[in-house]
This record gives sequence, structure tokens and C-alpha cells, in this order.
Amino acid sequence: MSSIRVPVVCAFLAILHATTAWGQQRLFPAVTSFELPEASPRVHGLVGRLITATRGDSRFGREHEGEVVLGENFPLVALKEGKNPIVLGFGSQVYGRFSLTDPKSALISTDWVVGVNTTAALNNWALTLELYHESSHLGDEYGDRFPSDRLDWTREVLAGWANYVIGRWRLTAGASYVLRDELRLPAPGGAFGIDYHGRSRLFMGGHVRPVAGLFSEAEAATDWRVSTSAKLGLAFATAGESHEISLGLIAHDGLSTQRQFYRQESRYIGMEVRFDL
Repeated sequence: MSSIRVPVVCAFLAILHATTAWGQQRLFPAVTSFELPEASPRVHGLVGRLITATRGDSRFGREHEGEVVLGENFPLVALKEGKNPIVLGFGSQVYGRFSLTDPKSALISTDWVVGVNTTAALNNWALTLELYHESSHLGDEYGDRFPSDRLDWTREVLAGWANYVIGRWRLTAGASYVLRDELRLPAPGGAFGIDYHGRSRLFMGGHVRPVAGLFSEAEAATDWRVSTSAKLGLAFATAGESHEISLGLIAHDGLSTQRQFYRQESRYIGMEVRFDL
């Protein structure tokens, strides 16, 4: 029996070593995670926004509002390694919009997004396929002040993104199709973004660079009404770190970014602080 146990134990240890080595190489790979365009109202990161709504989408109308975003996208597994990796990622986001004019700083709505994505890096190109669940809820304080029926914004969406980097510019085109929708709205959608990431400069022991972006999107559910967002700011990073903190001016004109008010017109300007993990 002892003669059998020795090779079995050796084989087990060899498999364990190989699995550990594979895990070290493939699990949580050190690659750039999938990111939405710079000016997209939907983001992967920890974000705080202060905005002035010159055309309010909720019944609060024109006012000052705050928005908090908690979320990130994480590369989980490298399906293919090398110069052109293919990576499976997981992301989630929560968006909360608050009235800063209301004495109680009423919560207007919250939107929830969770999904998986696969990104293939091909030299200057990056192709991403994303499947995500989305839901939305009215805030309790908002519902108490303005009796309203909550929209059942429960749906699953399949989206594809193509990024192309040329110099300091990144061009992004996206298309989406709603697979399941409780409201039974038309399914297709499209988006386009252009980003600029300037040259880094030394600043207080770290680096700073200008960032700018323009993002437009439209969906068949809202008769292809085009909504456009813009951002202009600075991104700060410590030496040798990939994490950034950015400060920016933002603007939006089009339809509401809050799903509970998806048909309402919205226009705002404001500022944003973003932490990219």
C-alpha cells in the first residue's frame, strides 16, 4: 500500500502545484479592466457628482442635485494570455440621485446594474461583449412627497463595444439589445464616444494629465432621441500606480439618466470627482 501512496501523493502535489501556478497566472490578471467612455453617465468607479439641473427630469424640476455612484469592473480570469489577452470580468454599479434643494435631501431614485463581460485586446483594438441586469427604484422620500407609480425597470441587456486607440485618443462604438424587459419596449440601442487622455506631467511626487470626453447614445425605446454628455478635467495618479483620482466638469443634454424618468428631458451642468480602483 505504501508503494501506491507515494506516487498518488506525488501526483496530487504535482496537480496542486500546477493548479496554483495556473491560478497565479490566470486569476485576477494584471490587465486594464473594461471601461465605459470617459463622459458616459454610467461609469465603473467610485463617483460623486454635484449638478445643477437647468431642465429637471423629476418633479423637483430645476434644482441642485447630488449623485453618488458605487461600483467597479474587475478582471477575474484570463481566458487567453499573452500580447492579446482575452479576459472575463465582473462589474456592478449603484447610482443614487438626491435633491439638494429639498430640506430632507430626498433620495429621488436608485439604479442598479450588475453583469459579466469578456474583453479581447487586439493591438489598438479592444472588443467587449457584456451581459448585464438592470433595475431601478424610486426613492422613499420622493414617493412620499410626489405620489408616483414605480416603473418596473427590470431587464437583461446584451451589449457589444469596440474601442480603437490612436495616439492619445480613444474611439468607442457600442450596440445593445434588450433580451428581457418588463415594460416590453423596443430593444435596440447604440452609443458612440470619443476620449482624450493627455500627456502626464510630474505633480507633487505623482502625475497629472488632462482628460476629456464626449459621449452620445440613443435607443429605439425613446424613438432614437440622442442624448449627449461631455467631460473635461484632470486625472491624478501617484508614481508607479495605475489607480487614479480625477476631477472634472460635466454636462448633459437629452433624456434623463435616471431610469425611472427615462422619457423625461434632462439638462444639467456640474462637477465630478472619480476614484478609479
